[in-house]
Amino acid sequence: MNPDTLLRIGRVFVVLNPHSGSFAAEVREILCRHFGDEEQGSCTIHVLDAGHDVKQLVKEAIDEGAGLVVAAGGDGTVAAVADGLIGSDVPMGILPLGTANVLARELGLPLDPDEACALLTRSRDSATLDVMRVGDRPFFTQVGVGLDSLMIRDTDTESKQRLGRIAYLWTAAKGLSGFQPRRFLLTIDDNAPRMVRASEVLVANVGTFGQPPFQWGPDIHPDDGELTVCVLRVRSLLDSIRLGINVLRGEPRRDPSTRYFKARHRVTIAMVRASNPLPVQADGEIIGETPVEVHLQAAAVRVVVPPRSEEDADAATA
Repeated sequence: MNPDTLLRIGRVFVVLNPHSGSFAAEVREILCRHFGDEEQGSCTIHVLDAGHDVKQLVKEAIDEGAGLVVAAGGDGTVAAVADGLIGSDVPMGILPLGTANVLARELGLPLDPDEACALLTRSRDSATLDVMRVGDRPFFTQVGVGLDSLMIRDTDTESKQRLGRIAYLWTAAKGLSGFQPRRFLLTIDDNAPRMVRASEVLVANVGTFGQPPFQWGPDIHPDDGELTVCVLRVRSLLDSIRLGINVLRGEPRRDPSTRYFKARHRVTIAMVRASNPLPVQADGEIIGETPVEVHLQAAAVRVVVPPRSEEDADAATA
C-alpha cells in the first residue's frame, strides 16, 4: 500500500466471502496488490466460514485499529459487515463479488474487483447510508413479498452460477406467469392498516433493481432518511408488457399497475389470509415468511463512494 494511503485510511480489514461470484479465487491477490500483504500488517483478510459471527469479527477489527473495513462479496455479505460498523465512524468499502451487486450499482461503484480496490485506495468521499432492519438483521436494498420472493426462492444455485442474473428471469418465465394478485395488509408508520391487492409489495431503500435503466421508481435513495413502499398489481400479459415499457422509459410511476407510499419509521406486510403465507426476500435472500416488519435505521453506516466530481477525482489521485 502507498504510504500516503496507509496514513490516510490506516489498517484495512477485509471480510471475504469465498462463495460469492466468479472472482473470489483471485481476490486475495488483488487485495494484496492494492493494500499490501498480511505480513506487512497493513491488511488482514478474513475468509468467511459458515460458523463465523461477522458482526463480532468486524467489531473486534475496529477495536484493534482498523481504519477501513471491506466487504468482499454480494449484497448479503455487505449487509452482514455493515452490522458490525453501525455506531462507529469507520467506513466500509465494497468489493462487489455477488450475482446482483445491487448496492454497488446504486452507488456507481466499479464491478471489476481490481477497479473497486483502486477506488478504495484513492477516494476520499463517503456516503452515510440508511439501513433496514428485520428482526436483528440489517439490509440495504429491498425487502419484498410476492413475485420477486417466489422468483428468488425457486431459482437454484446451479442456475445462478451458470446464467447469472438471467436465471431469475428464466424462473419467472417458467413458473410464475400464472401468479395472481394476493390480498395484503400493509401498515406504514403509525397509520391504520390498509388492504391492498398486489402481485408484489416491496420496501425499497434503493431505486436500482437489476441494472440501469431498471428501477423500482425515481427518488428512491439510500441516504434520504425514508423508505419507499412499492405496490405492483400485474393481472395480465398486457399489464406486464406495459409495465416493462414504462420501466425501460424510466417512468415506472406513470404506470397504472404501480402505487407508491413513503415510510419514515417502519413497514409491516402481512397476508389477509394468514394461513397462506408468502416467502419474504431481503437483499436477494429468502429470510422467512409473512408477516414481516421492516424498521428504518437512518444514517447508520458510512460507505466509500466514487469522487463526486472530476476535480475530486484529480485531487484523490494527486
